[in-house]
Amino acid sequence: MAVALLVVALFIYLQSRREAFIEKVGRRMAESSGIAPEVLLPRGRRASLTIETLFWRAGIDVSGRHVSTGFLCLISLAVFGGLWQGVTFALSVSAIGIAVIYLWLLRQAKKRIALILVQLPLFLDQVLRGLGTGRSMEGALGLAAGETPAPLKDIIERVLRANELGADLGGAIQETADLYRINELYLLALAIRINRTYGSSVRELLQNVVKMIHEREAARRELRALTGETRVTAWVLGLLPPGMAVYIMAMNPKYLESMWQDPSGRIMLMIAVALQIVGAVVLWRMIKSI
Repeated sequence: MAVALLVVALFIYLQSRREAFIEKVGRRMAESSGIAPEVLLPRGRRASLTIETLFWRAGIDVSGRHVSTGFLCLISLAVFGGLWQGVTFALSVSAIGIAVIYLWLLRQAKKRIALILVQLPLFLDQVLRGLGTGRSMEGALGLAAGETPAPLKDIIERVLRANELGADLGGAIQETADLYRINELYLLALAIRINRTYGSSVRELLQNVVKMIHEREAARRELRALTGETRVTAWVLGLLPPGMAVYIMAMNPKYLESMWQDPSGRIMLMIAVALQIVGAVVLWRMIKSI
């Protein structure tokens, strides 16, 4: 529990530093451009990552009742596990269940966001063609959404429905960008806000966004090819200790069982698990940095 709390504290600390950096950069942009800070930094720019938000990012529509039912099932499973094998087993089952669901949702959200980024350049090209024919921004977005497959189509249609119900178009796109954390959508929302506030053209900015997406995708593919060996090494080093533990359990189950029954051996196993978690986090951060 202490290790888990330490990891949570580290995560909160890193998030707070990231939020402070984003706000600092936004305010410098506001000072240099002369635009009001509220335009570049609207309230609630980074939505809190709630449980429902995780499901939405993964493309799964859930309600509060579904989430409550899932938690009740998990608690019931933990209670039955505790009555069967003890408190340690119940806590382990709960932690593993939550971790598996969370990682699966993150993977699904990552795949969905990657697909959105692939669809976004063609979508923006269609928006530019719509603006070139004299349509409004809402009309150009609707025209482009009709020719775009899911999941980007679903996102834009939700934005347009919110706009028809009275929400500001830039604000609706901003909330979508907060949900999926896509920088290109932030730029689109910023372009719309500047256009509505100062009357400037958004075509040049959208063209630059499309060009930036293509260049970044080419750079990402090149970087992925150059760092392939490093990523494979990180995966091997991360999976080696759990693989060795599985091998020992399969070949000699009494070895780890005798260690778990001994007080000092139990402490050593807990320290080993904690070090493995810390090592996995460090390797993951190293891979994310490249």
